[in-house]
Amino acid sequence: MEQGLCSKEQCQQRWNQHALARIWRNISPATLPWKHHNKKLEFSVVSYNILSQLLMENNRYLYRNIKDEYLRADRFGMIIKELESYNADIVCMQEFDHQIRDTFATHFGKLGFENIYERKPHIPYQEKDDGCFMMYRRDKFRLIKNASLGLYKSGEKLLNKPNCAQIALFECNDGSQVCVANTHLLYNPGRGDIKLTQISLILHHIQQIVNPMQQCGGVPVIFCGDFNTCPNAPLYNLMKYGKLQYSEFSADKISGQKGSKKVTHTLAPGLWDAKSMEFHEHGLVARDDEELTECRETFRSLTQGSSYMAQAYRDLDCSKCSDLYPYKQGSISHNINFRSAYDHIDSDGRTKEVTTYIQNDARTVDYIWYSNHDITPQNCAHGHSCDPHCRSPVLVLKSTRRLLTKPELSNMGKLPNAILGSDHQALQAMFTLYSDPEMNTSGRN
Repeated sequence: MEQGLCSKEQCQQRWNQHALARIWRNISPATLPWKHHNKKLEFSVVSYNILSQLLMENNRYLYRNIKDEYLRADRFGMIIKELESYNADIVCMQEFDHQIRDTFATHFGKLGFENIYERKPHIPYQEKDDGCFMMYRRDKFRLIKNASLGLYKSGEKLLNKPNCAQIALFECNDGSQVCVANTHLLYNPGRGDIKLTQISLILHHIQQIVNPMQQCGGVPVIFCGDFNTCPNAPLYNLMKYGKLQYSEFSADKISGQKGSKKVTHTLAPGLWDAKSMEFHEHGLVARDDEELTECRETFRSLTQGSSYMAQAYRDLDCSKCSDLYPYKQGSISHNINFRSAYDHIDSDGRTKEVTTYIQNDARTVDYIWYSNHDITPQNCAHGHSCDPHCRSPVLVLKSTRRLLTKPELSNMGKLPNAILGSDHQALQAMFTLYSDPEMNTSGRN
């Protein structure tokens, strides 16, 4: 049975109900122990998978119970209206078709936004029309660095899918800095090995930009996107806890998604060992093992700050770098103390939050991660010990916009519908960035 259309009055009534339900939920306020963190900037960030028109049309069977009127390209007008209502300062979108860029850029440009776009890489027989699109208010932020990542490398079996990411370093109007990343990881529930490779590459580039190994934590990070992974799944735990012993899992268990085809291979140590991998500025470069004969000191310099190879090597004994590579130990890690802006449970403490609802499948796969400060001088923004007089910027989560639950979405009508133009919900988080008015743009005294 197809979902019915609503009259103009009914649609407005449903939109009002949607707006009332998506209220702001305040987070318990944090107490800053440093008196010099007395300069603050408040801003909100939206993450939204807006459903690529081409992807939808190529997978029309997923939307067989949705009226054609709700699947036409003019649904992007509803998305523009929705985004306007959120009044955000930074908007990260996924599945953004390049054909609508001019429309969004012109419309939101008049409202004070600049934008950057990264289209998915071209791969033969896997042509994609969409990518990641980020908008930011020009009166609050100045783009000082933009890293666009096509998560594809010809001939590399773990980077053979057309996914992408973008990483932007902004200078705020108070002189502080914040890094915002946006991505859409591979969907395939059975290819956790590819997802781990993609997320490791992105994390590495984030770390190279914000330099979290510097004293007092470095630049705060916000990481948005459709990660195609469920809460508490191994990939989620890698983000949250900073480490994953991936050799304990098979590839189809990494993301926690249902509906994957049976996968028999496990992620044994040496996942990336068919050709030894070293990070370089523009991605992964294959190196033969026999070339990696440098000493332990050289290995240390190669791996400094790398998420791909950040596992401690101090207990390893082999004299050759090729045998010291920690990814052979079956684990990966990163140095950013991420926390999800959402708890994934509604305020009743029982009902699960969901970010997408296709057919009868409602789940959380979209996230806003941020580098959390636990508000003690012993553990700064990235989990490193520092001087109690640390003047590093501090990013504090203030509130999040409530997500509708599966029952509420069912009552409204499965996605997309007359109110919402995508099969995902938009996430929104409000942050306060505390900084020292005496610090320079590097965050150091």
